[in-house]
Amino acid sequence: MRNMHVSATKAVNKAVIALAFLAVLTDGFDTAILAMLVPHLAQDWETTAATFTYPLVLTNIGVVVGYLSCGAVAKHLGEKRLLVLGTAVFGVATILSAATLPLESMTLLSITRTVTGVGLGVVLPMAVIVGTQNGPEEKRQPLAVLVTMGLISGATVAGFTGGALIEGIGTSGVLWISGAFPLLVAALLQKFVPQTAAQVASTVPGAPRTGIGAIFAGEHRNATLLLWTATFLIFTVTYTLKSWLPTLFGEYGLSKLDAGLGLAYYSLGGVVAGLVVMLLSAKIGTARGLVLMSAIGATATVALATMPVGGVPLMVITLVAGAGITAGSIGQTAIAVSIYEASVRTTGVGWSAACGRMGSILGPTVGGILLALSWPAQDIVLLMAAPIVVTTLCWLVLPKLSNQVSKNDTPAPVSKDATTAPTGK
Repeated sequence: MRNMHVSATKAVNKAVIALAFLAVLTDGFDTAILAMLVPHLAQDWETTAATFTYPLVLTNIGVVVGYLSCGAVAKHLGEKRLLVLGTAVFGVATILSAATLPLESMTLLSITRTVTGVGLGVVLPMAVIVGTQNGPEEKRQPLAVLVTMGLISGATVAGFTGGALIEGIGTSGVLWISGAFPLLVAALLQKFVPQTAAQVASTVPGAPRTGIGAIFAGEHRNATLLLWTATFLIFTVTYTLKSWLPTLFGEYGLSKLDAGLGLAYYSLGGVVAGLVVMLLSAKIGTARGLVLMSAIGATATVALATMPVGGVPLMVITLVAGAGITAGSIGQTAIAVSIYEASVRTTGVGWSAACGRMGSILGPTVGGILLALSWPAQDIVLLMAAPIVVTTLCWLVLPKLSNQVSKNDTPAPVSKDATTAPTGK
């Protein structure tokens, strides 16, 4: 069944795409800026950085809750309303964090960050859904990639501006800005995004109409399991390296400055990945593009662990590895959008994103354990190549499963009432 929300000839609504991108950018900015704030907060509060584990972990738990619940909530509120609500909740909770920060209460910070996480968890899936609804069917995957690029773009903005902002206006000031911007985006989303209403029911034979059961019905089951596996693994690798790469490079013998530079090159590779995946999605499809990028990422990761190089060659390999690995975490959303029909797309995107977030929690934990067990840095990096290879195989098989779903999801079984039901789009 083709998406009932948008006709195949509809032009891309550039204003909506831009606003969806900005909504996701706030997510990426928040994640990166919080990591930058922790050392400063630890110094101001005269405690250790490890003390902030609770608000950091609770933020991630809140995000997972948002991911998992957005499908059911969108069924009642509509995609636009939920996107506006999630963005506003994120903004308000961040402002509450800023307002209560001078109290130096870890309990209050943990509560506000949990609420922030729930808002953030709603933003990404809903921004992707709203963005792809406002463009033609054939551009759905590239648009999903473009909107998801807000994550890495936000992190990049935070990386370049965060230090100066913290020094200039302090930790509370940064959080005030981080909260005010989402509220502005929410107001713009409310004004310019077309209203959404009821969802069209699933047409997979014997499938539940909506919800988690629908993404496991019929041919969806295998595609869903494969997508979840790929997403979990690639996020595990992505965030393991994001969290520990400077430490690992320190064990390579690099100075603190060069080790930090390695992380910058890895993140820059993510920006390159977003642009490449967007182009490949339009030319050969997202899944095939991810097969190529993941294979490159696995090869570069093996080279990073085994080649005795340093300086510029090491940084170039790091950039290539970052591009190949991050491509999967960006492109998985587009895969989810392409697999599921409109009635279950929000649920499918949300649960896939939740699997990724779980990997982002597990990965750094495992990396820390391996370092505590005195594993050599090169061996830890080499270990990361294995899940990338598995992910590559998942991307290779997924197009075939997606085609099977499409064959079983044709207009023929749809009743006249279902095909003429108003969507409010």
